[in-house]
Formats: sequence, structure tokens, C-alpha cells
Amino acid sequence: MNTPTSEQLDQFARVLGDLLRSARKERGWTRKQMRAEMGADDEDEVSLQTLATYELGTRRLSVERLVELCAVLEQRPDQMLLRATALAFGSDHDGRVKVDLSALAHTTDPRLQPLQRWATVRARQCPVGRAPVEELDVHALTALAGIAGSPMYELVQALRELRGA
Repeated sequence: MNTPTSEQLDQFARVLGDLLRSARKERGWTRKQMRAEMGADDEDEVSLQTLATYELGTRRLSVERLVELCAVLEQRPDQMLLRATALAFGSDHDGRVKVDLSALAHTTDPRLQPLQRWATVRARQCPVGRAPVEELDVHALTALAGIAGSPMYELVQALRELRGA
């Protein structure tokens, strides 16, 4: 891997934050509940705002803090970093994921079925003669993950599998 650009590092921070937020939501916690699970009190350095900025990717977190957050979330930090790295620096150009809209519209994969109608509409909007392919950035992937009801990294994995099929 080449030295990442500032933009790629920003993307990595957003992806890592999304993974942390997804892990927290999978546990059914608000940020306040997560903070309480961390044993944080009013005098602790981890504020609700700090947790929010980690999740948004606007604040970098130290390795120690990542390990602490992962422990509370019962996630392995190495796996969290591996997923974030794959999403941010994977084989897709600039962290974007190419989606074959026709394949998505006709998928039988239950993880992707909530997105079939969106794919059908988007495919119909493609100009004649142009392949119905959409490049999705991290923001679009986050929105679609919400629609699909799955964490973003799982959605990306399913989309990549669809493309490889």
C-alpha cells in the first residue's frame, strides 16, 4: 500500500467511526450508555462529544483508546482495524464501491433485498448505452446500510460479493 493521502486518512477515520457506531448500536446502546459502560464519570476525559467525534471520524483516536472502546463493545481491535482498512483502502478506487445496479435489482441475497427497489429505479435512470453501474462513496454506503439494516462493512462485503458473482 502506498502512503495514504490526507483524504484517504480522513476516509479511514470516517469508516472506523462508522464501525464503532455500528458496534455500539448493535449492542443497543446510546453514547451515554456506552460512556457509562466505560466507567466514565463527569470528570473522565471521554465526553459524549468526544465519542460522537470518534464515530463521525472528525477526531483521531489513539491505539489505546481504540482498544478501550473495542473492549467495552466486545470487539477485537485487530478485526475492527482490518475491516476499516479493507473498507477504506480496499480494491475499490478511492474507497468507493462500484455497484452493478441490474445485478442488485435482481439479487436473491437477503442482505441486499431491501435495496432492490432503489437499484431498479437508479438503473432506469441510466442513460441509454451506459452500463447501470453506480459508484458509492462512504456517505452513500452509510445511508444504504441504514436502509438495508446492516452495518456498512457487511453491506460492502455483500456488494463486493455481488460484483464478483
